[in-house]
Amino acid sequence: MQRFIRRLLPLLAAGAVALTAAGQALAQVGAQGLDLDVDLVTGTNGLSYTGASIAKHTEAGSFTDTFHLWLSSTSSVEVSLITTSASDDQLISFSNVWLNGVEVPIYTLDGGDGSFTSFGNLTQLGLSGDVLLTVQGYAGGALAQGTSIAATYTTNFNVITSAVPEPQGAALMLAGLGAVGMVLRRRRKD
Repeated sequence: MQRFIRRLLPLLAAGAVALTAAGQALAQVGAQGLDLDVDLVTGTNGLSYTGASIAKHTEAGSFTDTFHLWLSSTSSVEVSLITTSASDDQLISFSNVWLNGVEVPIYTLDGGDGSFTSFGNLTQLGLSGDVLLTVQGYAGGALAQGTSIAATYTTNFNVITSAVPEPQGAALMLAGLGAVGMVLRRRRKD
């Protein structure tokens, strides 16, 4: 698992840079939450994709944010979230995060200087069609609901599609297996 994550880190960074360079809009919401479709950018090998979104909350309060992906083939999906704050007006506290109904574990580190970093990571295999990330939490730390804030978090998606052999390749592979079977059968008779 760690090897898989290490291999995907460069793709994650490249995807985030590509999306930032492409000028993807920053999703801004108050306390109510957002509903966002995530666009995926194709990797160099044609089997991997990346996508990233930045959620900005401008009012303190509880929120439920949803991120939608569409996968045309069976894929492995890795999602990661991160937020860092130095004060209550920047603080996002995640309470529940799910990728297609599976809980994403969230960890929070106390910087000891009033700063906090929260992050989560989960990989799911065999997903296709509609994929939904749901994030619930509170924006604004101990500030009263409705207080003006500027709190953000980032979501990153890495998708690797399953390699499906082309019909010609599959036929050639079956013919090869048949030939090997015939040779083995002849050897047993000898």
